[in-house]
Amino acid sequence: MNMDSIDDALTYPMEDDDWTVTVLIGGVLSLLSFLVVPGILVYGYLVQAVRERAEGATQPPAFEDWGELFVDGVKAWIIGIVYMLVPLVVFGVTVGGSLFAMATGTRAGAGAGLAGLFGGLAISFVLSLVFGYVATAAVIHFACTGEFGAGFDFETLRKLVMSPEYATPWLVSIALFIAANVVVNLLNVIPFIGSLIAVVLSPFATFYVLVVATDLWAGGYNAALDGREESESVGTATV
Repeated sequence: MNMDSIDDALTYPMEDDDWTVTVLIGGVLSLLSFLVVPGILVYGYLVQAVRERAEGATQPPAFEDWGELFVDGVKAWIIGIVYMLVPLVVFGVTVGGSLFAMATGTRAGAGAGLAGLFGGLAISFVLSLVFGYVATAAVIHFACTGEFGAGFDFETLRKLVMSPEYATPWLVSIALFIAANVVVNLLNVIPFIGSLIAVVLSPFATFYVLVVATDLWAGGYNAALDGREESESVGTATV
C-alpha cells in the first residue's frame, strides 16, 4: 500500500477533537485488561471503530454506550477464542508432553523433551500467526455486518483472507504494533525509571496503534469484498 495511506492511518486517531480522552480511556482499560472486563470493553471498542470506519466515518468513535461495547466485546472475544483453539491445543499437547518427558529424569527423556519443546513452540507460533490472521478477519467481518454468525461465514472469510487488499493492511498493522513495542521498550535504557515508564506507556501506545489498525482493516475489508460500497473517506490498500 502507498505511503499516503499509511500516513493518513497514523493520524486517523487524532481526527477526533477529544482524541486524547479516547486514548487515555483506552489505555487505562488496556492496562487493566487482566481484570477481563476492561479488556472486553477494548474488544467492543475495536468492533465499533471498525464498523463505523467501514461505513465511512471520518473520525474514531468515543467511549459512550458501555453496555453495547461490552456485548460486542464478548462476541468478538468468543469468535477469537474459537479460532485460536487449534494453536492453544497444539501448544498444550506438544509443550505439555515435552515437559513431562523432561521430568522423567532420564537422559533420553530430557533430550526428546527438549527437542519436542522447541518443536512445539515453533509449530504453535506458526499456527498462532495463521489462525490469528483468520481470527482477526472473522472479528472484522462480524464488526462490519453486526451479525455474530458472520464470524463463521467461511466462504466470505476465505475471500477476505486470500485477498491482497486485506492482507497488505493487516501486515502493515502488525509491523506498526511491533514498531510501537520496540520504541516503548527503548525507554528501558533510562536508568532507574525507564522500565516503569515503558510498562505504563505501553498500553496507551498499543491502543493508539489499535485505532490506527481499525482504519487500515476497514479500508482493506471494503477493498477486498467488492460487494460492499466503499466510501471515499475510508482508506484503501493498493498493491
